[in-house]
Amino acid sequence: MSVVRVGLLGGSFDPIHKGHLALAKAILKDGCQEVWFLPCIQSPLKERQLTDFEDRCKMIQLAIKPYRKMKLCTIEKDLPTPSFTVQTLKKLKSIYSYEFVFYIGNDQAMQLEKWKDFETCMQLAQFRVFKRDSDTIQSLYPLKEVTFQRSDISSTKIRKGCFFDVPKSVRRYIWEHRLYLDEFVCSSMSSKRYQHSKSVAEVCQKLACAHHLNERDAYVIGLLHDVCKEWKIEKSEAWMKCFEPEHLLEPKPIWHGYLVDHYLKRMFPVREKHILTAVHDHVLGNSSNPYAKIIFIADKCDPLRGYDVSEQLALSEISLHKGFERVKKEQQEYLNKGEKHE
Repeated sequence: MSVVRVGLLGGSFDPIHKGHLALAKAILKDGCQEVWFLPCIQSPLKERQLTDFEDRCKMIQLAIKPYRKMKLCTIEKDLPTPSFTVQTLKKLKSIYSYEFVFYIGNDQAMQLEKWKDFETCMQLAQFRVFKRDSDTIQSLYPLKEVTFQRSDISSTKIRKGCFFDVPKSVRRYIWEHRLYLDEFVCSSMSSKRYQHSKSVAEVCQKLACAHHLNERDAYVIGLLHDVCKEWKIEKSEAWMKCFEPEHLLEPKPIWHGYLVDHYLKRMFPVREKHILTAVHDHVLGNSSNPYAKIIFIADKCDPLRGYDVSEQLALSEISLHKGFERVKKEQQEYLNKGEKHE
């Protein structure tokens, strides 16, 4: 009876993406009967704090669900941290009688001398490296090359907003568990606007708490309300023509409010109507939705704007309706004053 060959694909998978799935398919074509995804607890070669291990594992499970030859292996959960491959392989060999083949990328192949006890690793498993396009494999160790088509997908890019590069089920999980949103917002705008968004989110959360609403949702509304604010005008106009043609003739500075609704629905997708309504109407304050009132107040009364808004915020904590009406009235007076000066 032939020995089962199992391909091992290690990494942080923060999050898993379509590029990882393509690698797994290439491993199966390379002669392995199964592919095991080995998420690490904390990589010794990465300084960034990883997303919770359980969240990363659940995203892997969702991504590989359609593929019966792809498995999740959580063995590193019970091993000492940081996650050294030599420890993982020793544990696997003590449990299974399979032939293991460990697959790595060219970036890892170039720093194998930094791995703990790599000579021992090579005794426990075969090591093969993915060779993409015209890459030259640079390694101190003899590694069999596996040809693979280059992909620009990366977990870093996904955390910054390229969420379409993960399966839809994973996108939904990312949204439901509010993962990577801060990094996404930070990458979507200037530093000044990011600080504004964080400040607005905190005000939203405080107002939601005062009125016994969902603080988590209120915070997210505040954090995301301006993610389309700094789009190029050509992109904004194209989206307006497609999704909000009835508002196309309105001033361009208010377009981002209409657009963020549609953007979030397609990005994750978002299903909560109170969130979509709130971001859609946050500029003009045309909704009676309590979350829409909260974001309108928080946006106009952001403490970082540099003027005293303590009275408005105090009133809004006591009565959301009265606070909203006051802020909206003052906003209209400010706009009317500006029109008279033109």
